[in-house]
Amino acid sequence: MKIMCKNMQLKVTLLERTTVPLMVADKPWEDMELGFTNVTKIENTWHMWYESYDHNYRNDADGYLCYAYSNDGVHWVKPNLGLVDYLGSKDNNILISGPANGGVCGHTVFLDEQSPAAERFKIVFIRWVNNEWQVYGGTSSDGIHWNLLLDTPLLAQNSDTQNVCFRDGDIYRLYVRMWDGGKLCEGKRVVGYTESDKFGNFSEPKIIFSHSAGDPEDFEFYNSAATKVKDNLFIIFPSAYSRKTGLVLPYLSASQDGINFERIGTGPFLEFGNGFDNKCIYAGPGCVPGDKPGTYWFYYVGYNKGHDDPLSSWKYAGGIGRFLIKIQI
Repeated sequence: MKIMCKNMQLKVTLLERTTVPLMVADKPWEDMELGFTNVTKIENTWHMWYESYDHNYRNDADGYLCYAYSNDGVHWVKPNLGLVDYLGSKDNNILISGPANGGVCGHTVFLDEQSPAAERFKIVFIRWVNNEWQVYGGTSSDGIHWNLLLDTPLLAQNSDTQNVCFRDGDIYRLYVRMWDGGKLCEGKRVVGYTESDKFGNFSEPKIIFSHSAGDPEDFEFYNSAATKVKDNLFIIFPSAYSRKTGLVLPYLSASQDGINFERIGTGPFLEFGNGFDNKCIYAGPGCVPGDKPGTYWFYYVGYNKGHDDPLSSWKYAGGIGRFLIKIQI
């Protein structure tokens, strides 16, 4: 599949995609489902941070942030980190317990190479505070041992999705969820953006991506999956959620400045698979360069259920996959 971007003279080609999940829910703390994920590669190691939920799920604050690593991006190891007690044992790959911290979901971990060594990894996530999901942060020297900054939110307003943050020169870019009606659950879900010259004190976000005239009336854009691919090229894979069907698919948009995005193509970038990803697909932020110039790996979490299906009606068989694209400018 090849898709052209009109104003940027950009061509994006889907080269490869997994047909079976690279990671599945095979641990007790994952026995309800896996959640949002993001992946980065540092030197020769691929690092994955992902969310999981177990059978005690009541709401999204009950999740766990977990870690896995790989030497090839395909075969993943869930190490016993000995950090968090789960049902009397610390033999697990859990980094942070949501129930113990008021929620830790909607995360993105990123490497901030301009920060001191003790803070070179940073995380954004959401907690349930003042009857809304506010954006908080944390720092780490290794991406494993975290200092959560719980005294003050990075953004004290609702953003109930996978939020994305990364450093770009002298600023931190933060992509969040907004509602075009102005308040929580009023109108439709859209992508918002704000920036700051420090990791915190983000100003009120502005809407930068929404549905267009040609989209179905019931479409909303669930998250951004924003990524800076290289200088002067940012892409997002916003997940289009259908209120009518409860199904979710990622679209594609590109930008030269990280703010003004142009939709690429009229339909979804990825279609449903035949197995673990046959009902919902959420692309994750960040990318890993492929072996050939101009190619990039992206990861996603797939579901075998619709967004609105009741928990009692299905048995989870989803997982995490990836796809390879080629970008030509």
